[in-house]
Amino acid sequence: MKVVYARARFIPGGYGGVVEFGTHWPADDPIVAAHPDMFSADPGFGLAYSVPPAELLDPPVEMASAAPGERRAAVRRS
Repeated sequence: MKVVYARARFIPGGYGGVVEFGTHWPADDPIVAAHPDMFSADPGFGLAYSVPPAELLDPPVEMASAAPGERRAAVRRS
């Protein structure tokens, strides 16, 4: 069975309940078919963890300019 995960908490019309963030649903469920933008195949939605997995952490950011007192290597183009 293929499953999808709720991307947000929402109340679909005619369902009589709430779809909770991260809950998994059969991909062929009528609620999924009626609201495809509210579901994802990515199992990261609603993922519980005690330490954030490396994939969820922001990648390191490269410094765009030199710190005070430092020189950056530059290439002169003609």
